[in-house]
Amino acid sequence: MDFLIAYFTARSALSLLALTLALLLAARLRNSKATVPKTLPWVGKPTGPLAETRASYASFNNVRQWLAEGYAKYSKKGKSYIFPDFSGKPTIIIPNDKLRWLIDNPDDVASVAAVHYDLLAGDYNFTSPHILKTLYHEHVVHRSLARNLDDVIPGTWDEIQHAFKDTWGTDTEEWKDICVFDNLMHTIARVSNRMFVGLPLCRNKTYLSNMGAFAQDVILCMTLLNFTPAFTKPLFGRIFSIPNMIHYKRTSKLTVPIIAQRIEDINNKREVPNDYLTWHIKLANAEGRPEEATPEMIARYLMPLNFAAIHTTTFTIVNTFFDILGSEPSKEVLEGLREEAERVFAEANGVWTKASLSKLVRADSAIKESMRVSNFATQGVQRKVVAREGLMNSEEGWTAPYGSIIGIDVHSVHHDPDVYPEPNTYDAFRFSRPREAFEAGAGGDKDARGSLGMKNMGMITTSDTFVPFGHGRHAW
Repeated sequence: MDFLIAYFTARSALSLLALTLALLLAARLRNSKATVPKTLPWVGKPTGPLAETRASYASFNNVRQWLAEGYAKYSKKGKSYIFPDFSGKPTIIIPNDKLRWLIDNPDDVASVAAVHYDLLAGDYNFTSPHILKTLYHEHVVHRSLARNLDDVIPGTWDEIQHAFKDTWGTDTEEWKDICVFDNLMHTIARVSNRMFVGLPLCRNKTYLSNMGAFAQDVILCMTLLNFTPAFTKPLFGRIFSIPNMIHYKRTSKLTVPIIAQRIEDINNKREVPNDYLTWHIKLANAEGRPEEATPEMIARYLMPLNFAAIHTTTFTIVNTFFDILGSEPSKEVLEGLREEAERVFAEANGVWTKASLSKLVRADSAIKESMRVSNFATQGVQRKVVAREGLMNSEEGWTAPYGSIIGIDVHSVHHDPDVYPEPNTYDAFRFSRPREAFEAGAGGDKDARGSLGMKNMGMITTSDTFVPFGHGRHAW
């Protein structure tokens, strides 16, 4: 009897494994039929049966190698090509100098929102499909952050100080172990939420841990759904996103009462904090969007806000930390950064402002250089063709069909020796040296064009050769 039980248990396990593999293959075969222009060449595509499917699997270990091949063979010669992606959905890679052609298309022709919705599994990941379909939180930030930056900076600086004192400490005698990734993710969550929801919630451990876990679980759900056949996604999407809903339920118990009180205070014209909650409520009221201004809906919008703030910022800052600390001591990177920070802080009388922060050109350069050399993204500025008739590239003579993805190769241009000398070396002050030299020049040597050129070397200025977070009106 034990033998029979073991036999049938083994048979069941093998059957389940076979079914799983069959579903994965079906998903990949279905995805790999994504439409792309038939006239464009591929990289990494073998000959023989199931060539596109095999290429998508092989791309997992060959992304940078194949991008480098496509960059040298096609992009640098002004030609587009097809890149197989592990998701099974190949991408049309256009030359970087044709980037303007792509981003100048209206959103109802080539959409960044549609790319993000698909990539981030918008149907399941963020508590409601409405969140990524409307992107109202992005609208609020774009309309409000820049004009309120000077009011936000003091609180941000205060939270940074408290976060590092609480975790790194101020003891200069005793060493302590710090897990940089976990620590900075916690710090970034605190600092971001100081602007989102303010004190004291931005320091609440239950709130922060759930927001951090939510950011991680979004990535997990995205990854798992990549291996799921389309016809099963309505089922598995809801299963895989159960942890996300749990995190939302836990955080909403803390946020909804605060938001409800804020709405009441605004309606009664009481003084309120200048943070995201206030911006969101006031903008929704001004635009006649009551459905976006309920406590529950605003609590939902806090989830993607935290995901964006925690996930991408943590990777960027962690990489910057390691690049700075891994620099040769002879380059005196730490010393140069410390000297600049102390000097500018003293000149600002110990109060950081938008104007004083703009003077930290070395710090700006150190972060920008890390985003160039250690960027976790290999492709960028992606758009999904949402026009039913497709998108024609008249210069090259091809049309991207409806539903296809177009983007550029970020990694290769960031490591092109023709663009960046010694491209694989982290040179912390690569972008600040010319700016400091320009500022040190005689007054007569400076003109408006030169000043603008120096400002354009800053981290937040993108171009067709620096695209770590997109380009154009939708750059994040």
